[in-house]
Amino acid sequence: MTAHPESRAQPEPRRYEGRVVSVDAPAGDTRIIRVEVTGGESIPFRAGQYAMLYAPGLEPRAFSIASAPHLPFLEFHVKSTGRGISAHVFANWRQGDTVTFEAPFGDHYWRASSRPLLALAGGVGIAPLKAIIEAHFDHAVQSPAHLYWGVRDEAHLYLDDFFRGLIAKHHSFHYIPLLAQGPGKSSLRTGFIGPAVANDFPTLAGFNIYMAGPAAMVEATLPLLLQHGAEKDYIFSDAFGP
Repeated sequence: MTAHPESRAQPEPRRYEGRVVSVDAPAGDTRIIRVEVTGGESIPFRAGQYAMLYAPGLEPRAFSIASAPHLPFLEFHVKSTGRGISAHVFANWRQGDTVTFEAPFGDHYWRASSRPLLALAGGVGIAPLKAIIEAHFDHAVQSPAHLYWGVRDEAHLYLDDFFRGLIAKHHSFHYIPLLAQGPGKSSLRTGFIGPAVANDFPTLAGFNIYMAGPAAMVEATLPLLLQHGAEKDYIFSDAFGP
């Protein structure tokens, strides 16, 4: 939504060739794909930014980078949409394939700050927020970080173990998964992100807020954040279409 002024210049986007080094299927409609740059070149980007992926005959599309900038690969979370480049990547990219992408892009990236961090993810919008939360702790920031991750059902919490592992390492990390479908057999909390956050915090003043997910989720949540004291200049959002 907005970019807070920073003194450092943004890295300039460039086109790269890379090699797919792994493809995992953590959920039935989701793939985690890791890509190394050909020749081992490193890409200067900030945690939370995105890349444009290319495929012959298809419109390029933005995919958030889920990996930390110091790692030797880029990680993308791809959800099957049944059309366009998402469907192509989901169905066709395999380990060893050569792929083309351009990076980095976006103002939705981690800012070094002593303010507490609030991360709000819908579905695969967890990808850039994973990188942002890792950056927060990689830089030994002492302020707390809170993650709310809203998904359709428990099967789509494909990084649940990862975030529960962070709780064990960092006592200032708080992880709240939310299910849209419930109650069922799950003991997890149900509901939507905006009302959940408003219920849990008396005010959102003083937070750096990062939000990523479907456009409908971002648009529905933003007014609730502002009504609850969030400061517009400290809300950084990344909305995507189907």
